[in-house]
Amino acid sequence: MTMKVLFLHPPWPGEGFGLRSQNRWPRKRGDKTNRYPILLCTCATYVRDQGHEVSYIDSVIQNYDLNKTILKIKELKPDIIFIESATPTFSYDKLVIDKLKSEFPVTKVIVAGYHVTTFPVQSMESSKIDIIIKGEMDQTTVNVIEALSKDAALDDIKGICFRKNGKIVNNPDAELIKNLDSLPFADRDLIPHSWYTEGYVTDKPFTFIMGSRGCPQRCAYCLWPTVYFKNRLRLRSIKNIVDEIEWLIKKYGMKEIFFDDDTLNVTTSRVKELSNEIIKRGIKIKWSCSMRMDNVDEEMLRLAKKSGCKLICYGAESSSQETLDRINKNLKVEQIIKTVKLTKKAKILAHLNFMIGFPWETREDIEDCINFAIKLDPDSVQFSLCYPHPGSPMYFDAVKNKLFYEDVLGNWEKFGVMTEPLLKTKVGKEYLLNAVSKAHAKFYLRPSYFFKQVKSIKSFSDLKRIVRGFNAVLFGKILFRRRKK
Repeated sequence: MTMKVLFLHPPWPGEGFGLRSQNRWPRKRGDKTNRYPILLCTCATYVRDQGHEVSYIDSVIQNYDLNKTILKIKELKPDIIFIESATPTFSYDKLVIDKLKSEFPVTKVIVAGYHVTTFPVQSMESSKIDIIIKGEMDQTTVNVIEALSKDAALDDIKGICFRKNGKIVNNPDAELIKNLDSLPFADRDLIPHSWYTEGYVTDKPFTFIMGSRGCPQRCAYCLWPTVYFKNRLRLRSIKNIVDEIEWLIKKYGMKEIFFDDDTLNVTTSRVKELSNEIIKRGIKIKWSCSMRMDNVDEEMLRLAKKSGCKLICYGAESSSQETLDRINKNLKVEQIIKTVKLTKKAKILAHLNFMIGFPWETREDIEDCINFAIKLDPDSVQFSLCYPHPGSPMYFDAVKNKLFYEDVLGNWEKFGVMTEPLLKTKVGKEYLLNAVSKAHAKFYLRPSYFFKQVKSIKSFSDLKRIVRGFNAVLFGKILFRRRKK
């Protein structure tokens, strides 16, 4: 029996623009930008390819409140509604689900995401969710939908939590998909690629792509590799990745992509092989990615640049070796400095991510981190407060050592504010309240930075990128994140 399946990105009311799906740190921003939900789209495409009818609503992007969302769902009349939830939205998502079950009592509501994966039984107990998908969603979701289409029992399906005879059943975890090449290319018409963009994008059409799942590292703050991928790294073949790039260009006229792998450079040789294959096939595409800073060499960057690489996002995290060691980053400060220099030499834009507000940090440590970023002078930076999301090793350590403020645990919406400290620290809450906006202001509002950006303008696309970037910084990082008096 063919099932009508709606993949729903629910509303996220309140001030700011909500980033939920495909975000490793779901949060609110002041500017309207969002990441393409490539994992969700791959799952939806896989479901569609099994013969089911798939539709999609993104209430955040489409600016639907809950009432309008309900009206649109009534038009679609789905048998199943699939929602990807997150910690900061879970309290409101439960209200959405209550409304859905009231309006559509026969429709099954399936929920996935890192929060319900971490707390499956508690999430079921506190809501009207019918079924939870734990961890990697693709195959498990298909298995559940196939069972529902045949009115079959769910007892033997691994990776789910569900209700049976008034009781909650939490099945064992499912096995991860062994061969990622077996998954279909995500249909960017099913979830329209044109709805999503990032501040650094200069050429459209633009979309996300993933060449791997997981990461070999064990950083204490990191969420996805632990919760979704069980700390296992799986790689798509280079041929399969580049085949998808060619398909994206042929079908959608794609001009720019972002590799949303946790770590694209798991080895330098893999990036070299990827770059060489793009060059060999004569593919013209601009691309960006996230990389570690301890696995970079000049030849890799040269080939990446030649194949179209324009921007690399690096997780520097701190200027303190003590902090890098305590968060299990497996990185040296000297490697951060060297990698920024090599990236600049290759004429690739370097974006650095830093975290401040660790429990052991002093004010001097935080100021040193900000000044370190300024001295490195990358093309852009992101400062964030330390937010240990449920499922990460740092979260469980903070719970064990009672590091969260007393009003945090259970008040899940606090994890999406990104301006209010969650952890008890040496520097205190008052100091950290505006620390992120001040850090961004100190970095971005330098005259030398402004003139460097103006000097870098070589085309109208560059001008648009800088204007979008300025808006993202001003409204998304400085003004929006500044505590209101």
